[in-house]
Amino acid sequence: MDKFDIIVIGKGLVGSAAAKYLSFKNKKIAIIGPQEPLDYNKSIVFASHYDQARVQRLIGKDSVWTRLNLESVNQYQTIQEQSGIHFHDPTGCLYVNPTGEDSYLYQAASLASDFKLTFKPYPTGSAIVNDFSAYHFPESSKGLLEQSPAGLINPRLLLKAQLAVFDQHQGININDTILDITHHNHGYTVTSHDGNIYHASEILLAAGSFVNFFNLSAQKLDLKLKNEIILLARLNPEQTKELAKLPSLLYEIDNGTTEGIYLIKPVQYPDGNYYIKMGCNMPEDIYFDNIEQVQQWFRNGNSDQFINRLKQELLKILPNIEPLAYLTKRCIINRSIHGRPYIGETHQPGLYVASGCNGYSAMCSDAIGRVASHLLLNKKLPENYAVKDFEIFYQ
Repeated sequence: MDKFDIIVIGKGLVGSAAAKYLSFKNKKIAIIGPQEPLDYNKSIVFASHYDQARVQRLIGKDSVWTRLNLESVNQYQTIQEQSGIHFHDPTGCLYVNPTGEDSYLYQAASLASDFKLTFKPYPTGSAIVNDFSAYHFPESSKGLLEQSPAGLINPRLLLKAQLAVFDQHQGININDTILDITHHNHGYTVTSHDGNIYHASEILLAAGSFVNFFNLSAQKLDLKLKNEIILLARLNPEQTKELAKLPSLLYEIDNGTTEGIYLIKPVQYPDGNYYIKMGCNMPEDIYFDNIEQVQQWFRNGNSDQFINRLKQELLKILPNIEPLAYLTKRCIINRSIHGRPYIGETHQPGLYVASGCNGYSAMCSDAIGRVASHLLLNKKLPENYAVKDFEIFYQ
């Protein structure tokens, strides 16, 4: 039986960041999780980092998210240099509400002042289009632009970079899926799908949307799990070049059929082609109650039925593009009670969690991982964070 000081369960963006920071402290650290599956029919768990592009903004919904975003981007250059892997494109991030000012725009100036950030406000849709002619928005729109280091990240490469730094510090990376965590007098024993057994004094459970499944925790977190559908629109090289400097977009539309669109400029995917990525919420979105529903969604979910609706919304925003083809991808997000991550020690001493990231974790996963690792190592949160910021709620 392999023995470690700390085991991180979950090899996603948060788990990999936490494991990296834990490995700096000369402890025996393992991270356990499966690789990205080649065959979804054979996979037990899934993740939303199986992707090439995620929005990176700085000014978040509140001061906690803003601090997490800023602390993360401030580490990107170091991570890229240490790993030799480039994952960050600071092309800027545009926020737009087509109906005018909202609570986010209202408080943006105050958050920007508190964190010494800058942005460019836009009073009308035409003012936005004057700067970014590829986009189209109603004249009633208001918005703001955050310039570099806002933009986008490649989550696959960020994960790869974090694990590369973890490996440099003698971290142990194990490809396995943990199904059981058992507490005993001397710590924890964890058992995998393949029947392997590992032991650690402490555990960080960072299993994303799968944190409540299997026998990972005696008390389940109060999380809502929801599907999300991504539209990918393939562009030719000429269109890709024309949109190369397009800022990422957060579009707070809610027209009854689509809500909360995000859009990212064309980036290259593993098939060699360049795709614009667009995601949003829809009334038909599915809320999951059990792992069988999640597995069915990833393996056989009918996301393609929404291609025409998503295509129409995309072409309203970028009316001059002429995509060569469209396809969809299936994702999952989880939502916490208070809209911020759950980070803390559970009712079982030595078992910690970092989950409930509300669809925002990619852009601030490094800081979430750092906060979780600091808590394990120091038994308190880092300066500037309070317990209530990440309070855990149970079912």
